[in-house]
This record gives sequence, C-alpha cells and structure tokens, in this order.
Amino acid sequence: MNLLIIDNLAGVIIFEHSFYIFDKRRYIQDKKESESSFHIALEQYIASPYAATVREAASAAVQAYEEAVATAAHGYEEAVRTAVYPYQGNLPAWMAKLPFEPFKRKAKAAFERSQEAKQSFEWSQAKEKESLCSRAQGELIKAVLEIALNHRLPRP
Repeated sequence: MNLLIIDNLAGVIIFEHSFYIFDKRRYIQDKKESESSFHIALEQYIASPYAATVREAASAAVQAYEEAVATAAHGYEEAVRTAVYPYQGNLPAWMAKLPFEPFKRKAKAAFERSQEAKQSFEWSQAKEKESLCSRAQGELIKAVLEIALNHRLPRP
C-alpha cells in the first residue's frame, strides 16, 4: 500500500505539472517541441527534491495509518478475548437438571441475557474498532492531500 500511495502522489503531481506545460505550449503555439508535456513534467519531477520528500512523507503517513489500524485490531481482539461472561458457551448441565420448571426457566433466561450481553459487547467493540480504523483512514487521506498540495512543482 505504501508504494501505491507514493506512486499515486507522484502521478498527481506530475499530471498537474504536465497540464501546465501543455497549457503553456498551447498559448505559445510552440510546434517544434515534439516531446509530450507528460514526459517533460516527469523529468522535472524526478530531478526535483520533491520526489524523495514525497516518498518519505507518504511512507510516514502510511506507517502511522498501519500502526493505528493494528492497534485498533489488537484492542478489539484483546477486549473480546478477555471479556468474562457468567455463562460462556452452552447452557450448563446443572441448569438442565434443575428439579422444578420455574427454576429452569429462570436459569435459561439468565443464560439468554448473558448471551445477549456478550453479543452486545462484541458488537460495541467491533463498532469501536471500525470507528478507530475510519478515523485513521481519514487522517491518512488528509496527510496524502497535504503532501500532494505542499509538494507541487512550480508552474512553468
């Protein structure tokens, strides 16, 4: 993912610059230059100090995103793994052996409430993980846009 973002950032910067070069040529009516505006913009980008700076900044942004997602995933797994419920798994055997029907109904109701609480907790933890990942993704997009806008090649 890191290389993909770096390549896309470089592509945005190069294409923007190639449009400026194309636009400048169109107004000047310079017909003798045969090289495409994209190739000129690419050469200028590669020669500029921005190429290395964009690569480093994008790598740092992607690394921060991946760490945030890993932390969210680990937190979710840890919370679900360490949660304690009164009745985990199936209905305990001793509940099925209760002598009177009212006791069995109460025990079964308690078991069902425990299962509902477990599902509710897991759902809330999944939503928290999703929220943290979404926030990290938003920060990554913000960082990528900032990098692209701060490292534009000067207009020709």
